[in-house]
Amino acid sequence: MIVDDEFYFREALKISIPWEQLGYEICGEAKNGKDALGKIEELKPDVALVDINMPIMDGLEFSRDIKERGLNIKIIILTGYSEFNYAKQAVQLGVKNYILKPIDENELVNALLQIKEVIESEKNIKIETEKLREKVKDSLPILKDKLLNNLIQENSIINIEKVVSEFEYLDIIILSEYYQVATIELDSEDNLYYIIEARELFEFAVSNIVSEVLKDSFSLEVFNDNSQRICVIVGYNKNEDYLQLNLETKLEEIRELVKQYLKTTITIGVGNLKCYMHDISVSYKESLVALKNRAILGNDKVILYTSVSQNRVTTNVYSLENRTQLLMDMRMANVKHASELITKIFQEARIRNINHQMLDVICIEMISTCFEFSAETRHNFIDIFGDNHINILEMLQSQETIEEIQNLIKDIFVSVINYVEKNKNSKSSKIVVKVKSYIYQRYMDDSLNINELAKYLYINYGHLCYLFKKETKFTINEYITEYRLKKAKEYFDLGNQLVLDVANKVGYADANYFGKCFKKYYGISPSNYIENIQEK
Repeated sequence: MIVDDEFYFREALKISIPWEQLGYEICGEAKNGKDALGKIEELKPDVALVDINMPIMDGLEFSRDIKERGLNIKIIILTGYSEFNYAKQAVQLGVKNYILKPIDENELVNALLQIKEVIESEKNIKIETEKLREKVKDSLPILKDKLLNNLIQENSIINIEKVVSEFEYLDIIILSEYYQVATIELDSEDNLYYIIEARELFEFAVSNIVSEVLKDSFSLEVFNDNSQRICVIVGYNKNEDYLQLNLETKLEEIRELVKQYLKTTITIGVGNLKCYMHDISVSYKESLVALKNRAILGNDKVILYTSVSQNRVTTNVYSLENRTQLLMDMRMANVKHASELITKIFQEARIRNINHQMLDVICIEMISTCFEFSAETRHNFIDIFGDNHINILEMLQSQETIEEIQNLIKDIFVSVINYVEKNKNSKSSKIVVKVKSYIYQRYMDDSLNINELAKYLYINYGHLCYLFKKETKFTINEYITEYRLKKAKEYFDLGNQLVLDVANKVGYADANYFGKCFKKYYGISPSNYIENIQEK
């Protein structure tokens, strides 16, 4: 736009500059600042060539008005020498350039080209800014989920002022005096759920049901936690029992609606009410504990943390007698009885309605019994389970129902028993050979005993006795006694007539006790046996 009170100057300017070649177009003209302001709204020029000295409204007033209106119009002031000080003021008002009259066309062309670069740069910046703004807009749900997940995970120390500011920016509306978290998990293992599109559709549908049911009674945020469970943070402005009861009622309504309209079931774990924002993570973790108890309580329920945390077991379901019996079953390779006993233990757990933490403890104790048995048989879990031995506890945590947990424990016991039994015969005979060899070398030592043998062979005392008896039909003590008495007879047969000397040579410090053992085994006392030899 050309703004100048001289008509012929305006006409000359239109034809003296190669506007189109420079990338410009004359959109309009005005004879003073006021006239120009009236046309700007319609013409929307990028650049205005403005004479500084005009009637009614001069170029300086025009520039000031443009600045006050916040219009992004690049102004080039056209000025004479006598108006140079005014031109300086115009620059302070945001004027991009000033050119002295009479106009030097080359100078004006250069000024126009510089301004054109500025305009194009600003347009590019605007385009990029819009793109960034769109990206930020598209990523707001992600940023929102990230902030809420940080809140429930307590990944960093909470700066309340910063969080409040972020809440405002992301339009999060849970700021309240009290907070409570509910976590929702799908019960069904329908294969469709594990198709990403179907899973996302399901989560979207459930989230909509949650929002519709709760939005009129509570401030809330619904999002997915890092494990793709649907998480609900509920805000209260009063700590009233009826509000929490109302939430429980609403959650039951949500559960029923999901079953009715989505033809599947969900379980909802609910944490306790908290009065500080940084305790939202505690309520979330409580909701997960409550949710985990569906393994005991069953699916399709709303489970309150208060109900499972108060449920304590006064006596251990997995008693010492159970442990001892399972060890015996494993030693006897009695898979059937071991499985029956495991079933009985889990039935007891159901009857007592124990919470999930206690069930985890019981299962870990049972698995440790398998460790104990494998150690006493000189096997390890790597032999039995391969690389899966590392994941046994993870496998335990991944089971969703008490039936699945029970079956996993049974499978572990059966695998251990079958593996040990399969490898037992050759291993047991080798152990028996080592025991006998050790007895042959140490029979003359009166301190020889089973504890010493067990330590020497690095085998559990009870398991060593069991293996030896099963392989030889004798106890170790019976075998030691028999071997010593046979060696004593050999000494007598070779002509040794001193009972005390022979007793010491075969490991008896007490000659009288040796005599009783000899007579019990051979039916004759050592002295009578010597006499019979002499008579022959």
